[in-house]
Amino acid sequence: MTTPTNQNAEVLNLLLTEKQTSLKLVMNGILNLTARITNLRAMGVNVLCEFISHTNKFGRAIRYGEFSVLNKKDSRRIYKEIN
Repeated sequence: MTTPTNQNAEVLNLLLTEKQTSLKLVMNGILNLTARITNLRAMGVNVLCEFISHTNKFGRAIRYGEFSVLNKKDSRRIYKEIN
């Protein structure tokens, strides 16, 4: 696929590659992840969020989201449209 030209395309490109956590996306320069996921869903991409339970360094139970796309064929078509 071509190089992403905007953040929506970049997030979708990363999601098509593998499941992504918020931390991975921030490390790739996506700072307003909620807005990007909302935009992609409005464009018709079926973005799933699976919550992962974890114990933090203070011993507290926390959850974080791991994002993925459900239908990669349709998502690739949308990627080509938005890029």
